[in-house]
Amino acid sequence: METITIDQKQEKTTLDSNTTKNQIYTIYERYYELSLKCARDKDLLEAFQDPENTVAFMTDGKKDNTYVWIENGKPWKGCGMKIPQNTRVILDYETAWPNLYFTKKGGSKETVTIKESPLFVQVFSNGKEGIKTIKRELLAENGVSKVILPFDTEDLQYYDAILILPCFIPNKDMLTKVYCKDNKETAEIILTTS
Repeated sequence: METITIDQKQEKTTLDSNTTKNQIYTIYERYYELSLKCARDKDLLEAFQDPENTVAFMTDGKKDNTYVWIENGKPWKGCGMKIPQNTRVILDYETAWPNLYFTKKGGSKETVTIKESPLFVQVFSNGKEGIKTIKRELLAENGVSKVILPFDTEDLQYYDAILILPCFIPNKDMLTKVYCKDNKETAEIILTTS
């Protein structure tokens, strides 16, 4: 699969789709496992919803080089996402896809925004020159998009990063039962948001 980067050269890159699919599957599998555990364990849910622990749960399971959750003597080793250190994570029950914001510290308030959706990845900046679209890419079947930020790794320290993640924990799931008007005792359709 080819994706277009957002650097000035607009180079194209080929990504290994099998490796990427495995990474995506593993992250989703671990997040689903975490969600089910949160639904069964009130203490885990409370720990997960603590903003200081959320990044650890979603990444490698560690905060300050120590696992944040030990269950039956085994540490939770995270979902496998990779997020910059000191990223503020917000779990949002009304968001369907992740949004990542990098806001420059200080007076400039320049912001780089990455928005995902089922069909597109959009990247835009908002600064002195106004809103500028950096990239808008229709996702291919593999769902892999490569975004290159307009600043270097060392420059991350000059930005506040906020990641807004959809929160689909089963204890917040909705169960909808649909009845026919002649039989209000037996549901004909049962729906859940998961």
